[in-house]
Amino acid sequence: MNINATGIIFSNVHDEELHEITSSRTMGSVPFGGRYRLIDFALSNMHNSGVTGVGVITKSNYQSLIDHVKSGKEWGLSRKRDGLFIFPPFGRLHSGYYKNKLEALSGIITFIQKSNHDYVLITDCDVICNMNWKEPLEYHIAKKADITVICYQSKAQNIPSGNQTIYSVNNQGFVEDIRIKQPAAENCSIGSNMWIIGRNFLETILHEATAHNLEDFERDIMQKRLNQYRIAAWKFSGYIQKINSIEDYFKINMDILNPMVRKDLFYSNGYIYTKVLDDIPVRYTNNAKVKNSLIADGCYIEGTVENSVLFRSVSIGKGSVINNSILMQGNTVKENVQLDYVISDKNVTFRDARKLMGYEKQPIYIRKGSEV
Repeated sequence: MNINATGIIFSNVHDEELHEITSSRTMGSVPFGGRYRLIDFALSNMHNSGVTGVGVITKSNYQSLIDHVKSGKEWGLSRKRDGLFIFPPFGRLHSGYYKNKLEALSGIITFIQKSNHDYVLITDCDVICNMNWKEPLEYHIAKKADITVICYQSKAQNIPSGNQTIYSVNNQGFVEDIRIKQPAAENCSIGSNMWIIGRNFLETILHEATAHNLEDFERDIMQKRLNQYRIAAWKFSGYIQKINSIEDYFKINMDILNPMVRKDLFYSNGYIYTKVLDDIPVRYTNNAKVKNSLIADGCYIEGTVENSVLFRSVSIGKGSVINNSILMQGNTVKENVQLDYVISDKNVTFRDARKLMGYEKQPIYIRKGSEV
């Protein structure tokens, strides 16, 4: 059943936090989990929740993103009404690229005004989860909130790296305090960069932001006007992670080797969809050894692969040993190569007898198209 909401996805926010991988692509088109892109989670969550209209805000390096999402057919967004909209990376007239979220939203205010829905769902692409938006939307309506933030409780064994937005939430479910760019601690409510807001209320905010030159959504709208607006907090309890660094990216890819995490992330509230590419099945030779790994279509395995994620069309030569590594599409590993805690971007070639060893907190990253 369709819901009374329009979706907006920021594809480029937080690129600087994963600058190694986003130098040639947007955050939304960063490869993940063997065959997915980060934007697949935002699009799939909205599709599974019954959202029929989604706008994707771009900024730079977005060619691969457009090639991936195209008309939005895989996410049920190739429609005569509503559907998928890709917005160019420009802010207000003559201002060039937008400088912040408020300016980006002001740049698509016509899209927001023409929406036939009463609510707007806003999300970035740096959060990995499988969530049904119906539950927080019902919560938002029941609380008669102006804004509802989606947050999650940090755990001792899984405290996110980097600075976070941390909320203090009272017993009634409303936000009492907002701390921006703070290190996370155990049992604090961490913002997921996902919000729900009424369409008319959002239009009012955007007009006011333009008139008063407001720049930061969290600081100028939510934090400074906490006593003026009704800001509710809805806590998500499933598997959820934010990517704040190359370490986070590595860890989350390793997490999905756990069957319980994989089941929660890809099936709990509907499937996670992606662009379908027809390719041949994985080919294993008699000498191939594979343990606790995800191997995508088109791969050719002659060596050993353990605790690793291999994207499409990766070849592993004889005598090569791949441990705790992420090899993106089109990688070629020649013979007798040893890789441990390595992230290699697309179309990397490892020549014979190369040895690279990083460690869990500092994996080695090899840029796209390199030859080692």
